[in-house]
Amino acid sequence: MFRGMRNAARNGTTLSEALVAVRRRLPPGWGLETQAPNQITLRGADGRTANVSVLVRTGLVPRDIPALVAWAERPMLVVASYLGRRARELLGRAGVSYADATGNLRLAISSPAIFLEGVGADQDPNRTPRPLHSLRGAAAARVVRALCEFAPPFGVRTLAQAASTSLGSAARVVSFLETEALLARDEGRKILSVDCAALLTRWAEDYDVASTNVMRPYLESHGLDALWPKLSRLPRYAVTGSVVAESGVPTRLAMVYVDDPAAVARTLDLATTDGRANVWLLQPYDDVVFERTRPMRVAVGDAAIDLVAVSLPQTVVDLMTSPGGGTHEAEQLLEQMKQSSDEWCPGTPVSSRAALAKRPRARAPASRMAQPLRRLARYLQDDSSLFGSARGHAQVPRRRP
Repeated sequence: MFRGMRNAARNGTTLSEALVAVRRRLPPGWGLETQAPNQITLRGADGRTANVSVLVRTGLVPRDIPALVAWAERPMLVVASYLGRRARELLGRAGVSYADATGNLRLAISSPAIFLEGVGADQDPNRTPRPLHSLRGAAAARVVRALCEFAPPFGVRTLAQAASTSLGSAARVVSFLETEALLARDEGRKILSVDCAALLTRWAEDYDVASTNVMRPYLESHGLDALWPKLSRLPRYAVTGSVVAESGVPTRLAMVYVDDPAAVARTLDLATTDGRANVWLLQPYDDVVFERTRPMRVAVGDAAIDLVAVSLPQTVVDLMTSPGGGTHEAEQLLEQMKQSSDEWCPGTPVSSRAALAKRPRARAPASRMAQPLRRLARYLQDDSSLFGSARGHAQVPRRRP
């Protein structure tokens, strides 16, 4: 609960700082009102208004922007503590307004017509190297997922590539996990083994499915059997929770990762509710939830419906922090993991030791120029190879370098 409060406070601070920058640049007679945590209303000097959806992200990297804007409701304002130059460029190209806490701003609304632009920091002021003490944040989550979904041995650089994170982030997470005795490395610092069950349990201490993600509760009045077939209407989604665990217990709460909960709720004909919900639409903490997904089937009457499910490690941590009997279902999945690692580690990153073992090892020359100079010397020793043969180099005997 307190972790969710801290996340909400941090997001609230970022939003308020960004909106201060917007208000400061509004023309005379214009106004801005906050209607809800995810919506603002702009009022023009002529009295016309525009409702703008607000998406707050503590961190947003360019890789996540195409998927973010593809399903976003317009007009939309993306707010973050800091938006890099490339992120601002992609958002502007997609016609999405943005603002960050350092003063970078672009607000373009067609009715009432307004265009605002502001320049803030060109580098993240909070980007400082620091030792890691938790597994909070998208970068740590990506590394944890990769550690549980690829089979070691592999090095930190290969891990960073598999997780799509920076080398520095991967190194900090690995050092922290090594300190916590959740993985083991050899003398060359290559990762040899990972205690996936303990690692996921540790991740759950810094993660909560309802607060780490943006959760919106809804009601499917016709029951969950009516929900599963309708998911095929969505361009991208991934189910998680009890339906993925397949424990035999009837699923009472559907948890589905989507890009825009409000827009998806309209597409699926879900009703908003302040009471008992049977559907949670989750706007993910990071697009990693849509990576390495798995196909699955769920029975609906006499038919079987094909669904897209998150990876098993993501399912486990979601169940560990979900209400109801999720903890028990997570423990069952962890037992399955201990018995069969093939389900959890289906492959190895491209630069793993298994791949490297197939490559012939070559002794490194004394310098970059040593080997070419030795070859040139051999040619010069045989004058006929250069001047006395009509066939030129064809008569030079082949010698191993």
